[in-house]
This record gives sequence, C-alpha cells and structure tokens, in this order.
Amino acid sequence: MMSMAVRNLGRGAKLTSVGMRMKYTLPDLPYDYNALEPVISAEIMQLHHQKHHATYVNGLNTCEEKIQEALSKGKVEEAIALQPALKFNGGGHINHSIFWTNLSKDGGEPSSELMSAIKVSLKFDT
Repeated sequence: MMSMAVRNLGRGAKLTSVGMRMKYTLPDLPYDYNALEPVISAEIMQLHHQKHHATYVNGLNTCEEKIQEALSKGKVEEAIALQPALKFNGGGHINHSIFWTNLSKDGGEPSSELMSAIKVSLKFDT
C-alpha cells in the first residue's frame, strides 16, 4: 500500500517555469549570529544554522531528487524506502525554520495569559 507521503509528493509542489521542482533553501536568520549573546554564542548560532540546518536542507533536496528519479523509473518501492529520510530531513528543516523565528534579540515578555499559567504551575505550597 502506497503511503500518504508518496501519494502527496506532487501536491502543492513549487514548480519553476519549466516544470521542475524548486530546491529548498537555507533561510536567512532574522537577526545576526551574535544577537542572542550572551545566552547563545555567535559560534553556536553559526554552527547550528550553517552546518546542522544546512545539512537538513541538503538532505531534503537530495531525498526528493532520489524519490523523483525512482518514480520516473516506475520504482515505487525505492520511493517508499526513502520515506524515513524524507521525514527526517524535512522535519529537521521545518523544525529549525520555526526555531529561528521563535528566538529574538532582547527576549520578550510572555503574554499575560501565559504568565498567569506559568505562575500557577510554579506555585508551591510552603
């Protein structure tokens, strides 16, 4: 039985003017690498962005190319066998893309609703 991931490969795919799938790219950070110091060093931010996240992006592009190649040759089993790599690299790319946008220079204050929930959950009887 063909999985949902393989059936949906073509749905919502970004296409260029010649009908080829566009490659995923490493997003720019919305701040400089040193913007979160001293909490997170520029060295750690750069390593995590340029190495870890970039590896997920490259792996996702490679996996999609292999899936498309397998499907073009009618090798559905090969395409299905690539699903774990697709999930791993796609998930890593999505999670990191969300992660970067959840960090901000100078932090911020939680909403009043969140702050109330934090206070309630950390309240201890003395």
